[in-house]
Amino acid sequence: MLEAACDARIAACAVRRPSDGTLDMEMGLALAFDGIIIGAGVMGASAAMHLASAGMKRLLLLEKGPGVGSGSTGKSSACIRQTYSHYEVCLMAYEALQLFKNWQDFTGLEAPRANFVNCGVLFLVDKDDASVPKILDIHRRVGVKSAVLDDKARLELFPDVDFRAPPAHVVGLSDEAACDVVAVHEHEGGFADPVGTAEDMLDVARRLGAQARFKARVVKILQQGGRIAGIEADIAGQREVIHAPVVVNCAGPWAMGINRLAGVSLPQKLVATRNQIVSKQFPETLRGNIPMIIDMVNGIYCRLEANREQIITGSVREEDEREQVADPDHYNEVADAPFREEKLALLHHRVSTFEARGNITSYAGLYTVNQDDYHPIIDRAPLEGFFPVCGFSGHGFKLSPVVGALVAQKVLGQWGRVTSGVPTGFFNADRPRLTTNWGGVIA
Repeated sequence: MLEAACDARIAACAVRRPSDGTLDMEMGLALAFDGIIIGAGVMGASAAMHLASAGMKRLLLLEKGPGVGSGSTGKSSACIRQTYSHYEVCLMAYEALQLFKNWQDFTGLEAPRANFVNCGVLFLVDKDDASVPKILDIHRRVGVKSAVLDDKARLELFPDVDFRAPPAHVVGLSDEAACDVVAVHEHEGGFADPVGTAEDMLDVARRLGAQARFKARVVKILQQGGRIAGIEADIAGQREVIHAPVVVNCAGPWAMGINRLAGVSLPQKLVATRNQIVSKQFPETLRGNIPMIIDMVNGIYCRLEANREQIITGSVREEDEREQVADPDHYNEVADAPFREEKLALLHHRVSTFEARGNITSYAGLYTVNQDDYHPIIDRAPLEGFFPVCGFSGHGFKLSPVVGALVAQKVLGQWGRVTSGVPTGFFNADRPRLTTNWGGVIA
């Protein structure tokens, strides 16, 4: 039943093929697939896994880089948390967390590489922030395990965190009560290996028959009769034409260029944006657990690495996510010195255990920021057979295991490896502008 339904769906959108199984000679095509996915980061790998699980037999994933996760995914902080401004996105993050927690069962792999670390998530926000009750209500409705920590719980759970440290930008603040924060603790959440996560999902797709090719840069989107007919790509220095009635654009910061090749214009403005991260080794001995911390008062986030010998920190300030990158193939991939110094100072300010010593490194990746409302587009385009999956604005990794299920529903009209309670139209391009709390951080 499942395969028959999938075959019917694919046949309904397929470019004509002669009854003997050969390709349409008018198009002069050498290869044919039922679907092509552009981009082998977590979004492309998730789309491949779910489409293959839904029955799309001949599926090809193309990646311009040398391997899985060689774009934005490889430089992701890979944070996994559930706090969002909208019930639907919180639900999606909650669903994804359940998959991360049960990753081996979800993927069916004997030795998966995602390595989810369930360290919990701590949000620190101003004590007068009006968004907190709304966030807690969404948590309750979704089923997120969370609580506002009192002084006793703070000390017992996180003795290394200075909850009453005054905001670093306020000079001479002496009233300790004025610098208190609300501490919202998600009991579950943390981080995973971003490349390992993508590799696992692509491995599942490959076991179901999907193929992947690397060093494959798409240079043309083929169309026939007002719909997708395939792509032309430079693959390892050679031009190849590949026929398919479905193309899914999961190219991250390169997605806008793919949209232009297809002649598809989205109502939202998507821009490739530089994202800086600092990593520091530390010799300190911790008194307790350090969760992933999102400090909205001082504008940073931090988390330990899996080896507990390094900590990474980055920004949650909108002003630090405004550096647009014209060419995603060429940008400064090392964090700026002033950025490194400021974020480390803020880290030491909040977690005094981390002294200002230890080997410091840094790097910079790219977000694909939707400047309209920070939420992604997962939709079918006016060009029939073309599906943009882009604009995640730095929130994509934690949602990625479920993203492909929504893609499968959009493309084939049925769910992939799992079902989701998120309405499939929530991320449509023609949606009303979605509001956010705490700027674009909590999209």
